[in-house]
Amino acid sequence: MLMKDENKLLAIGMFSLSLSILVGFLNVEYSGFSVSDFAEGMLVGISLVLNLTCLWRRRSKRKV
Repeated sequence: MLMKDENKLLAIGMFSLSLSILVGFLNVEYSGFSVSDFAEGMLVGISLVLNLTCLWRRRSKRKV
């Protein structure tokens, strides 16, 4: 998926960060595996990637 609008990247990144904080309050386990920790980690990773991509694209546009 290729997103060209930095505002969409930033919005999705911030939304996934806030969801990860909310999922952190849950404690869901399935057969000894913590599903909530897995979901929280995935959402934080997505948030980091999207937010850093947005910042990198804005910086590269500003240089030119």
